[in-house]
Amino acid sequence: MYTLKDKLYIYLRIATASIKSRIEYRASFIIFLFTLISYYTAQILTISVVITRFKKIGGWSMGEMAFLYSLLILSSGIVTFIFSGILEFSEQVRSGNFDRYLVRPIPPLAHVVFGGFEITGIAHIILGFITFLIANTYTNIVWDMNKIFHFIIVVFGASFILSSVRIIIAAIAFYAVNTNSMVHLFVFSSREFLLYPINIYSTAMKILLTFIIPLAFVNFYPAHLFLNKTGDTLFHPILVYGTFPIGVLLLSFAFFLWKKGMKAYESAGG
Repeated sequence: MYTLKDKLYIYLRIATASIKSRIEYRASFIIFLFTLISYYTAQILTISVVITRFKKIGGWSMGEMAFLYSLLILSSGIVTFIFSGILEFSEQVRSGNFDRYLVRPIPPLAHVVFGGFEITGIAHIILGFITFLIANTYTNIVWDMNKIFHFIIVVFGASFILSSVRIIIAAIAFYAVNTNSMVHLFVFSSREFLLYPINIYSTAMKILLTFIIPLAFVNFYPAHLFLNKTGDTLFHPILVYGTFPIGVLLLSFAFFLWKKGMKAYESAGG
Protein backbone atom coordinates (compact mmCIF):
# COMPACT_ATOMS: atom_id res chain seq x y z
CA MET A 1 0.00 0.00 0.00
CA TYR A 2 1.48 3.33 -1.05
CA THR A 3 1.46 6.14 1.49
CA LEU A 4 0.85 9.80 0.67
CA LYS A 5 4.60 10.40 0.95
CA ASP A 6 5.28 7.62 -1.56
CA LYS A 7 2.75 9.06 -4.02
CA LEU A 8 4.16 12.57 -3.69
CA TYR A 9 7.61 11.18 -4.40
CA ILE A 10 6.27 9.43 -7.52
CA TYR A 11 4.58 12.66 -8.66
CA LEU A 12 7.85 14.55 -8.24
CA ARG A 13 9.84 11.96 -10.17
CA ILE A 14 7.35 11.94 -13.05
CA ALA A 15 7.28 15.75 -13.21
CA THR A 16 11.08 15.97 -13.09
CA ALA A 17 11.43 13.41 -15.88
CA SER A 18 8.88 15.34 -17.95
CA ILE A 19 10.74 18.64 -17.52
CA LYS A 20 14.10 17.01 -18.35
CA SER A 21 12.66 15.56 -21.54
CA ARG A 22 11.49 19.06 -22.59
CA ILE A 23 14.94 20.61 -22.22
CA GLU A 24 17.00 17.65 -23.44
CA TYR A 25 17.39 19.17 -26.90
CA ARG A 26 18.56 22.64 -25.93
CA ALA A 27 18.61 24.19 -29.39
CA SER A 28 15.01 23.12 -30.02
CA PHE A 29 13.98 24.32 -26.55
CA ILE A 30 15.62 27.74 -27.05
CA ILE A 31 14.00 28.16 -30.48
CA PHE A 32 10.60 27.28 -29.04
CA LEU A 33 11.11 29.71 -26.17
CA PHE A 34 12.12 32.46 -28.58
CA THR A 35 9.05 31.74 -30.71
CA LEU A 36 6.83 31.90 -27.63
CA ILE A 37 8.25 35.25 -26.52
CA SER A 38 7.94 36.60 -30.07
CA TYR A 39 4.31 35.48 -30.23
CA TYR A 40 3.32 37.27 -27.04
CA THR A 41 5.37 40.33 -27.95
CA ALA A 42 3.52 40.50 -31.28
CA GLN A 43 0.19 40.30 -29.44
CA ILE A 44 1.18 43.11 -27.10
CA LEU A 45 2.40 45.28 -29.98
CA THR A 46 -0.80 44.64 -31.94
CA ILE A 47 -2.95 45.73 -29.00
CA SER A 48 -0.70 48.77 -28.48
CA VAL A 49 -1.03 49.83 -32.13
CA VAL A 50 -4.82 49.49 -32.00
CA ILE A 51 -5.06 51.50 -28.78
CA THR A 52 -2.64 54.14 -30.09
CA ARG A 53 -4.86 54.53 -33.14
CA PHE A 54 -8.22 54.55 -31.36
CA LYS A 55 -7.10 55.69 -27.85
CA LYS A 56 -9.58 53.32 -26.17
CA ILE A 57 -11.24 49.99 -26.98
CA GLY A 58 -14.74 49.62 -25.65
CA GLY A 59 -13.96 52.25 -23.02
CA TRP A 60 -10.75 50.53 -21.91
CA SER A 61 -7.48 52.48 -21.93
CA MET A 62 -3.99 51.17 -22.71
CA GLY A 63 -3.19 50.52 -19.04
CA GLU A 64 -6.52 48.77 -18.45
CA MET A 65 -6.00 46.61 -21.54
CA ALA A 66 -2.52 45.72 -20.31
CA PHE A 67 -3.98 44.71 -16.94
CA LEU A 68 -6.61 42.61 -18.75
CA TYR A 69 -3.84 40.92 -20.71
CA SER A 70 -1.66 40.31 -17.65
CA LEU A 71 -4.46 38.39 -15.91
CA LEU A 72 -4.84 36.20 -18.99
CA ILE A 73 -1.12 35.47 -19.37
CA LEU A 74 -0.49 34.80 -15.68
CA SER A 75 -3.29 32.26 -15.41
CA SER A 76 -2.41 30.77 -18.82
CA GLY A 77 1.19 30.38 -17.67
CA ILE A 78 0.21 28.37 -14.61
CA VAL A 79 -2.09 26.15 -16.67
CA THR A 80 0.49 25.71 -19.45
CA PHE A 81 3.14 24.70 -16.94
CA ILE A 82 0.97 22.05 -15.25
CA PHE A 83 -1.67 20.94 -17.76
CA SER A 84 0.09 20.92 -21.13
CA GLY A 85 0.35 17.13 -21.23
CA ILE A 86 -3.40 16.67 -21.08
CA LEU A 87 -3.79 18.38 -24.47
CA GLU A 88 -2.33 15.26 -26.08
CA PHE A 89 -4.57 12.89 -24.15
CA SER A 90 -6.69 11.84 -27.13
CA GLU A 91 -3.54 10.54 -28.81
CA GLN A 92 -2.79 8.44 -25.71
CA VAL A 93 -6.29 6.96 -25.90
CA ARG A 94 -5.99 6.21 -29.62
CA SER A 95 -2.57 4.58 -29.27
CA GLY A 96 -3.50 2.59 -26.17
CA ASN A 97 -0.72 4.19 -24.09
CA PHE A 98 -3.28 5.28 -21.52
CA ASP A 99 -3.81 1.62 -20.56
CA ARG A 100 -0.44 1.64 -18.84
CA TYR A 101 -1.60 4.28 -16.36
CA LEU A 102 -4.50 2.10 -15.22
CA VAL A 103 -2.19 -0.39 -13.51
CA ARG A 104 0.09 2.14 -11.83
CA PRO A 105 -0.11 3.19 -8.16
CA ILE A 106 -1.25 6.78 -8.74
CA PRO A 107 -4.51 8.09 -10.27
CA PRO A 108 -4.43 8.06 -14.10
CA LEU A 109 -5.30 11.77 -14.33
CA ALA A 110 -2.37 12.63 -12.06
CA HIS A 111 -0.10 10.55 -14.27
CA VAL A 112 -1.30 12.35 -17.40
CA VAL A 113 -0.86 15.76 -15.76
CA PHE A 114 2.50 15.21 -14.08
CA GLY A 115 3.85 13.43 -17.13
CA GLY A 116 3.29 16.50 -19.28
CA PHE A 117 4.84 19.40 -17.38
CA GLU A 118 5.84 22.19 -19.78
CA ILE A 119 8.80 24.22 -18.56
CA THR A 120 8.01 27.05 -21.00
CA GLY A 121 4.97 27.80 -18.84
CA ILE A 122 7.40 29.70 -16.64
CA ALA A 123 8.04 32.04 -19.58
CA HIS A 124 4.30 32.73 -19.74
CA ILE A 125 4.28 33.58 -16.04
CA ILE A 126 7.32 35.88 -16.34
CA LEU A 127 5.75 37.69 -19.31
CA GLY A 128 2.54 37.98 -17.31
CA PHE A 129 4.35 39.65 -14.42
CA ILE A 130 6.16 42.02 -16.78
CA THR A 131 2.84 42.98 -18.38
CA PHE A 132 1.34 43.35 -14.91
CA LEU A 133 4.11 45.76 -13.87
CA ILE A 134 3.70 47.76 -17.08
CA ALA A 135 -0.06 47.91 -16.55
CA ASN A 136 0.42 49.32 -13.06
CA THR A 137 2.41 52.24 -14.43
CA TYR A 138 -0.63 53.24 -16.53
CA THR A 139 -3.38 52.60 -13.99
CA ASN A 140 -4.26 54.05 -10.60
CA ILE A 141 -4.61 50.78 -8.70
CA VAL A 142 -3.71 51.18 -5.03
CA TRP A 143 -2.47 47.81 -3.84
CA ASP A 144 -3.36 47.05 -0.24
CA MET A 145 -3.45 43.63 1.45
CA ASN A 146 -7.09 43.13 0.52
CA LYS A 147 -6.48 43.70 -3.19
CA ILE A 148 -3.33 41.56 -3.17
CA PHE A 149 -5.32 38.73 -1.58
CA HIS A 150 -8.10 39.11 -4.16
CA PHE A 151 -5.57 39.20 -6.98
CA ILE A 152 -4.06 35.89 -5.88
CA ILE A 153 -7.53 34.35 -5.54
CA VAL A 154 -8.48 35.62 -9.01
CA VAL A 155 -5.35 34.16 -10.64
CA PHE A 156 -6.05 30.80 -9.02
CA GLY A 157 -9.72 30.94 -10.01
CA ALA A 158 -8.82 31.85 -13.60
CA SER A 159 -6.32 28.97 -13.66
CA PHE A 160 -9.06 26.61 -12.46
CA ILE A 161 -11.32 27.76 -15.31
CA LEU A 162 -8.67 27.30 -18.00
CA SER A 163 -7.52 23.94 -16.64
CA SER A 164 -11.14 22.77 -16.39
CA VAL A 165 -11.59 23.33 -20.12
CA ARG A 166 -8.61 21.08 -20.79
CA ILE A 167 -9.81 18.33 -18.45
CA ILE A 168 -13.32 18.42 -19.93
CA ILE A 169 -11.90 18.02 -23.45
CA ALA A 170 -9.73 15.15 -22.21
CA ALA A 171 -12.80 13.49 -20.65
CA ILE A 172 -14.63 13.76 -23.98
CA ALA A 173 -11.74 11.84 -25.58
CA PHE A 174 -12.98 8.72 -23.78
CA TYR A 175 -15.99 8.85 -26.09
CA ALA A 176 -14.90 10.84 -29.16
CA VAL A 177 -11.26 9.60 -29.20
CA ASN A 178 -10.00 12.43 -31.43
CA THR A 179 -10.45 15.83 -29.79
CA ASN A 180 -7.74 17.79 -31.58
CA SER A 181 -10.26 20.15 -33.17
CA MET A 182 -11.77 20.87 -29.75
CA VAL A 183 -8.33 21.65 -28.34
CA HIS A 184 -7.66 24.18 -31.07
CA LEU A 185 -11.10 25.74 -30.77
CA PHE A 186 -11.63 25.92 -27.00
CA VAL A 187 -8.04 26.15 -25.73
CA PHE A 188 -6.22 28.25 -28.30
CA SER A 189 -8.67 30.02 -30.60
CA SER A 190 -11.12 30.99 -27.83
CA ARG A 191 -8.31 32.71 -25.95
CA GLU A 192 -8.11 35.31 -28.70
CA PHE A 193 -11.47 36.68 -27.55
CA LEU A 194 -9.94 37.45 -24.14
CA LEU A 195 -7.34 39.81 -25.56
CA TYR A 196 -10.02 42.50 -25.66
CA PRO A 197 -12.86 43.48 -23.31
CA ILE A 198 -15.89 41.35 -24.15
CA ASN A 199 -18.24 44.34 -24.15
CA ILE A 200 -17.04 45.06 -27.72
CA TYR A 201 -18.63 41.81 -28.91
CA SER A 202 -22.24 41.02 -29.75
CA THR A 203 -24.75 40.18 -27.02
CA ALA A 204 -24.78 36.54 -28.14
CA MET A 205 -20.99 36.32 -27.79
CA LYS A 206 -21.08 37.99 -24.35
CA ILE A 207 -23.68 35.47 -23.19
CA LEU A 208 -21.57 32.61 -24.57
CA LEU A 209 -18.38 33.79 -22.82
CA THR A 210 -20.22 34.48 -19.55
CA PHE A 211 -22.81 31.75 -19.02
CA ILE A 212 -21.96 28.88 -21.37
CA ILE A 213 -18.17 28.86 -21.72
CA PRO A 214 -17.32 31.25 -18.84
CA LEU A 215 -13.92 32.37 -20.12
CA ALA A 216 -14.79 36.03 -19.50
CA PHE A 217 -14.25 35.33 -15.79
CA VAL A 218 -10.56 34.74 -16.50
CA ASN A 219 -9.84 38.44 -16.91
CA PHE A 220 -12.73 40.66 -18.02
CA TYR A 221 -15.00 40.49 -14.97
CA PRO A 222 -12.31 40.43 -12.24
CA ALA A 223 -10.50 43.35 -13.91
CA HIS A 224 -13.50 45.55 -13.04
CA LEU A 225 -12.84 44.88 -9.36
CA PHE A 226 -9.25 46.11 -9.44
CA LEU A 227 -9.72 48.96 -11.90
CA ASN A 228 -12.86 50.28 -10.17
CA LYS A 229 -14.64 50.33 -13.49
CA THR A 230 -18.37 50.97 -13.59
CA GLY A 231 -20.76 48.09 -14.04
CA ASP A 232 -22.52 49.38 -17.13
CA THR A 233 -20.80 46.73 -19.27
CA LEU A 234 -21.78 43.89 -16.91
CA PHE A 235 -24.82 41.67 -16.86
CA HIS A 236 -24.75 42.11 -13.07
CA PRO A 237 -22.18 43.78 -10.75
CA ILE A 238 -21.83 40.62 -8.65
CA LEU A 239 -20.11 38.89 -11.58
CA VAL A 240 -16.86 40.70 -10.74
CA TYR A 241 -16.56 38.32 -7.75
CA GLY A 242 -17.35 35.19 -9.75
CA THR A 243 -13.92 34.04 -10.92
CA PHE A 244 -12.92 31.83 -7.99
CA PRO A 245 -16.32 30.20 -7.23
CA ILE A 246 -16.94 29.54 -10.92
CA GLY A 247 -13.43 28.14 -11.22
CA VAL A 248 -14.09 25.73 -8.33
CA LEU A 249 -17.49 24.68 -9.72
CA LEU A 250 -16.13 24.18 -13.23
CA LEU A 251 -13.16 22.19 -11.96
CA SER A 252 -15.48 19.96 -9.90
CA PHE A 253 -17.61 19.41 -13.01
CA ALA A 254 -14.48 18.58 -15.02
CA PHE A 255 -13.40 15.95 -12.47
CA PHE A 256 -16.93 14.51 -12.52
CA LEU A 257 -16.82 14.16 -16.32
CA TRP A 258 -13.37 12.59 -16.09
CA LYS A 259 -14.60 9.95 -13.65
CA LYS A 260 -17.61 9.23 -15.87
CA GLY A 261 -15.30 8.89 -18.86
CA MET A 262 -13.01 6.55 -16.97
CA LYS A 263 -15.94 4.24 -16.21
CA ALA A 264 -16.97 4.23 -19.87
CA TYR A 265 -13.42 3.73 -21.18
CA GLU A 266 -12.62 0.63 -23.15
CA SER A 267 -9.04 -0.24 -23.96
CA ALA A 268 -7.88 0.52 -27.47
CA GLY A 269 -7.00 -3.13 -27.73
CA GLY A 270 -10.34 -4.30 -26.38
